[in-house]
Amino acid sequence: MRTLAFPYTEAMAEKIHGYTLGSEVNDTWQDLNRRYTRHPKNLPYRDLSLGLRYVSSDYATICKDPDGPGTLLLMRKKIDTAIISRLFAAFERDLAARHGAPFEDLLGPLLRLTKPRTIHIAKYLQAGTGTHADIPNWVFDVATWRTIELLRGVLKLPDGTDLLLRPDIDGNLVAFNRPLPETHPRAEQGIHYISLEPITVPGYPGILLNIDAHISATTGFPGNAKSLWIATDDTGMLLTARHRYDRPNDRNVITGLLPQLVDSFSIHGVPANFTADDLLATHPRIRARHATPPDRHPIGSGPGRRFLDCVLEHATARLNTESLVLETTPIHNIDAPGDPDRHAKLASAVNAAPQPIHISVVYQDDLQRHRSAQALTEVLNLPENSLTTAESTFLDGALTITFDSAKTDMLVTPGPTHLRNTLAEQIISTRTPDALHLVLAESNKELAAAKPAEDPKPQLRRALAAHGTVSQFIDPASTPKPDAADHPANAAVRDLLRAAGLTATTPTRVFSRPLQPQPCVIVGLYTREQNQPATRMISLSALVSDGTDTPWHMLGYHPDAHGWNDLPTAIAAHHATNLSQFNDPNPATRTALARAYTERALHQLRTRYDDIPMIIYIDGSNRYPLWSGTTNKNLGNEQLDALPHLGMINPADISLVRVNTASDGKLPQPVRATGKRANADDGAVPATERLYHLPGARQDTYYLINRWDCTRFG
Repeated sequence: MRTLAFPYTEAMAEKIHGYTLGSEVNDTWQDLNRRYTRHPKNLPYRDLSLGLRYVSSDYATICKDPDGPGTLLLMRKKIDTAIISRLFAAFERDLAARHGAPFEDLLGPLLRLTKPRTIHIAKYLQAGTGTHADIPNWVFDVATWRTIELLRGVLKLPDGTDLLLRPDIDGNLVAFNRPLPETHPRAEQGIHYISLEPITVPGYPGILLNIDAHISATTGFPGNAKSLWIATDDTGMLLTARHRYDRPNDRNVITGLLPQLVDSFSIHGVPANFTADDLLATHPRIRARHATPPDRHPIGSGPGRRFLDCVLEHATARLNTESLVLETTPIHNIDAPGDPDRHAKLASAVNAAPQPIHISVVYQDDLQRHRSAQALTEVLNLPENSLTTAESTFLDGALTITFDSAKTDMLVTPGPTHLRNTLAEQIISTRTPDALHLVLAESNKELAAAKPAEDPKPQLRRALAAHGTVSQFIDPASTPKPDAADHPANAAVRDLLRAAGLTATTPTRVFSRPLQPQPCVIVGLYTREQNQPATRMISLSALVSDGTDTPWHMLGYHPDAHGWNDLPTAIAAHHATNLSQFNDPNPATRTALARAYTERALHQLRTRYDDIPMIIYIDGSNRYPLWSGTTNKNLGNEQLDALPHLGMINPADISLVRVNTASDGKLPQPVRATGKRANADDGAVPATERLYHLPGARQDTYYLINRWDCTRFG
């Protein structure tokens, strides 16, 4: 299978220029920061970096010095320090004007004195063994702009149409000059553009240039616009910008400092505001991206795959190398086809649960009550029209379903927490004694958007969890068209049952030939970092099979659930408090604490199940991995502390699988089957259950292209 990933070799690596911003510049910057911002905000470095890209028509950024203390201005092209000084002065002038302060020209004179030094990219292409990012982020950015330099220019479509690819300041290549079709009402045309992201993949040496092709709908109505492309000349770099509607003056204003910052460096100037007429002009200087995908594609069906083919041919010729090829393997049918009896099996799982199940449906809108009843009927294989009363009992008393109407202000209107606490107590008072209680409640994201801090959904979830009750929600926004299948409601019911540890999945559906059902433990580890506030989250769950064709036993880990416990107990503990948050401001300290927490949990589980095989799945998209042996460059490092399972009981019976998904944005884009000609109808990459092998990786790495067009690495 051909992909749009190309190797970035040392031969492509180049020299860039670093301008040291000394202590005087840093001190002056901090002084301006205190003068023009409020803590904890900082001055908008990003606008200045993007301005430098515009004036140099290439990559520029301001970052920490990679070889020592201090700050560095990195640029692919060497430019006169007078231009840099002028841009910094313009930045300071715009800040002063915005705050009604006098312009003192403090930064500009300091920048005239800086001298560039040469930095060799090849030095940074080989990463060390640390747990942090393998290669500095700016190296990836430089690789992006080197690729832009090679790919920009004319790309030819299959019908002979020439598209002029122009870079924008965000690092995309945009066919700004020729949207298709040529004429269309309200300027709803398609803009072809290419995004580029250098990546590393598990066990693969070096950087891959990951290219993707897109067609974005444009609009001639400012109210539908998500963002803007601004052309200040006919062939050069494009500005990208946001906008807002200035109601008092009835105009659409281009926001941010960037337009003002680069106005004097442009040929035609950068407008401060725009109208619909500007977007509808014959040769517009501004094009607006549509905020939402239109119902019908502006240039017809199937253009995306054909554009992928064109980009593959274009990139192969311009980069003078072949793209990454994924090899076909005999491994297939890793997931059994749909089970026609899954509804009956799920009902059997409910019937075989160790305690009765009570599902409370809480609603304020009759349509949502009807959706919930239909979904419960379909998912649990209940008799038709059996949920028309306030309470119904099934499976010889093993399942009770009740419907409780709630007032709008109690259930879906944003407000103080005590409203949801009161509602939760009312719901809990109706639960069946000694039953596992589940709640399917109505929510309304449209109402919640008015006051996100008082969103009723998390308030009610936490209030119910304090009573040991897990919950799931159904929103009117997901209501399907009449007579259409209600997949969102069905999924909500399945998610609710899954949170209770109830599933129709059995070992025989997973371990099909040549595998055989046997006792095993499958562990899932999911972790994420966020910046504001700085914290790390970890979620641990497990499936345990005794090797017979009975549903999995599902466990979850949370300190407030006394470690490993039944999944609903662990989920309720998570919803009632926090999910293992580590809040130390130092990333290394957060990582160390999170690693100790995770290893303690894994050792506890292994001690409980020490004599059966265990498989540990860990997600691979986190910026600060817990173990150095799971980073792309060091995948498979078998030092004792490099992987989580090496110090556990019977490590030979434990497998570790790292998983990346397409949503992480770190996987090569598949284009067509190997050996097929460009634009061949039989060359499309089909949905499949076959695994594709990544050649050249130090550890076994596989692709799965499934029916939802999602790619995964294992």
